[in-house]
Amino acid sequence: MNFSYDTIASLLDVSLDKALAYKKYILGGVAGIAIAAAAGVGFHWYWQASQEAAQKDFFELLSAYEVPGDQKWTTVEKEYRHAYERNKRAGIGPMFRVYQADALAALGKQDEAITMLEEVIRSIASRELQDFMKLKLALMKLDSKQLAVQKDGLVALKAIAENSNQAANEAGLYYLGYFFFAQNDMAQAKNYWQQLMVKYGMKDQRQQSGLAEQTRGKLKLISADW
Repeated sequence: MNFSYDTIASLLDVSLDKALAYKKYILGGVAGIAIAAAAGVGFHWYWQASQEAAQKDFFELLSAYEVPGDQKWTTVEKEYRHAYERNKRAGIGPMFRVYQADALAALGKQDEAITMLEEVIRSIASRELQDFMKLKLALMKLDSKQLAVQKDGLVALKAIAENSNQAANEAGLYYLGYFFFAQNDMAQAKNYWQQLMVKYGMKDQRQQSGLAEQTRGKLKLISADW
C-alpha cells in the first residue's frame, strides 16, 4: 500500500520567552554574591542564545529540501542528524529528529524512521504537539511494508479520529477519510469526512481550516449531497 501524507510543518510552537528556572546559591560575603550573580546571568544568556541558535539552524536547514536529484533525502537526513547533535538540548531539539525521520522514511528506512519518531514522542512535553506527532506516526506506520505495522497505524489513526479531545482530531478525521478513499471504500470515507464537516466545517467559510475546505471538495467528488 502506498499511502502518502503531508509533513505538518506548522507544528513548531516554541517561544523564546520560555522561563528559565535556576537556583541561586548563597556563597557568602559580597564577593561570593557577585560571583553567583555573574554565573546566573551567564547561564541565562547561554541558555537563551542556544535557543535562538537552534531556531536559526532549524529554518536555515529547510534549504536542504532544495537539493536537486537523487541526493536530496540523503542530504536532508545527514543535515538534520548533525543539527540535532548540535541542538539536542534546545527546546526545539526534537523537531530536528522529526525531519530526520521524514528523510529516513523517504529513503525507504521505514523501521528506523518509526523508531525515531516514537523516541521523539516520548521526549515531547507538550500534549498538543504529542497528539500531532502521534498522528504523524500513525500515518508513517500506514506506509510500512509490514502488515502488522500497518494495522497498528490504522488502529492509532482511528483512535485519534474518534476522540474529540485530541488536538489532532480534525486532521485525524481527514486522513482516516482519505485512507478509506484510497481503499475505494467511499461509504467510510464519506462517514469520516462528514464528521469532520459537522465538527469543524459548519461555520463561516472565512474561519474554516484548510482541511475543512479540502474535505468539502472531496465530498463533492463522492457524494451528490455536497
